[in-house]
Amino acid sequence: MDSLVIANLFLLLFLGVADNQMIAALLPDLIDSLHLSVSVAGLLVVVYSAAAATSSFISGTLSDHYGRRRFLLVGIVLFALASWGSSLSRTFAQLMLARALTGLAAGTLSTCSITYAADWFAYSVRGRAIGLISSAYFAAPVLGVPMAAQIADRLGWRHSFLVFAGLAAVVAVLSITLPRERVGLQPTTEKLRRTVEAFRSFLARRDTAAALAIAFLVSGGLVGFITYIGQWLNHSFNIPTRTIGWVFMLGGLVSIGTAPLGGMISDRLSKRGVSIASNILLGVSVAVVPFLPWGVWLLAVFGLASLGAAFRQGPLTALITELVPSAQRGSFIALRNISSQMGIGAAAFAGGLLYEHHGYGAVTTLCAAMTLIVAVLLATHIVEPQPQANDRLPIDD
Repeated sequence: MDSLVIANLFLLLFLGVADNQMIAALLPDLIDSLHLSVSVAGLLVVVYSAAAATSSFISGTLSDHYGRRRFLLVGIVLFALASWGSSLSRTFAQLMLARALTGLAAGTLSTCSITYAADWFAYSVRGRAIGLISSAYFAAPVLGVPMAAQIADRLGWRHSFLVFAGLAAVVAVLSITLPRERVGLQPTTEKLRRTVEAFRSFLARRDTAAALAIAFLVSGGLVGFITYIGQWLNHSFNIPTRTIGWVFMLGGLVSIGTAPLGGMISDRLSKRGVSIASNILLGVSVAVVPFLPWGVWLLAVFGLASLGAAFRQGPLTALITELVPSAQRGSFIALRNISSQMGIGAAAFAGGLLYEHHGYGAVTTLCAAMTLIVAVLLATHIVEPQPQANDRLPIDD
């Protein structure tokens, strides 16, 4: 059963991440096809993030009372329909609307898949489990982004979204096999009161407030770096879309091979310690990338950045999800994902302006600073939780 849960949650997370990351590879084609500036095209990421933040809040909060599974099923169906809508878009406004709907679906998938996993797996093994599930973040550039880039290069960017719609329909059918939770019944007023109290406590506590800031910085720093690297490679070195897809695949291969390892090591040593070291490696690598010429050294440093991002994913997520009890976890992950999407939107917006006026080096300086601040907050505000007894998610037989 554990393997089936991991595989199912992996696929749900993979689609949402690949859909978001492929925008970086498609950006040159979108700019040419729709006659956009870089900063205007970056708004696709901003509106996506805003929609994902909204759905994270709604789905995460309600899932504490009604269960995660039903939101995962609704989210993947909406994802399939919204991706199909993106493939039909003929104007920037139509594409913006379709991407907003996709963001609503992706926010639900991200929030409820991680929360479901945190409920299902005990903290003592959660690093490994979430490391495996979170390898979806890095399987995306290995499989999803190169595939989208190749399809766009040959058939046009609209067909990339069409293929993702078909994949989502298949995953929707497979997701029906997820175990059902047993959710306790409470009066609506009691649910509202508990939710409000939970949100107040998250903002008042030193560690949970720091965790929300960490989510903002982690996502903003990584997505800002990734979003504009394709345009930089195309503009600076005349690298075509298909080759940009292979660059993402290189980073993804490094990441997918090391993400589970980071989780396993953190289960044995320290989730906090592994997270700090990984953020330092990522921040330094991001800062160096724009100063390298096209070639082996650039690809090597990009690989180190991918290693840092992968190694931190499992331990950091496991660490953050253990800061609150299971009954409040959906609400907390919702707030965390809202903060995360705000970071993505802020970094994408600021990155577009910085890129146009000061170049890619200014973008990576911002992203590196955000990433290194994460290491500082982990060292000063987060305490490693003590493993508790196995507390699995109640399910129906």
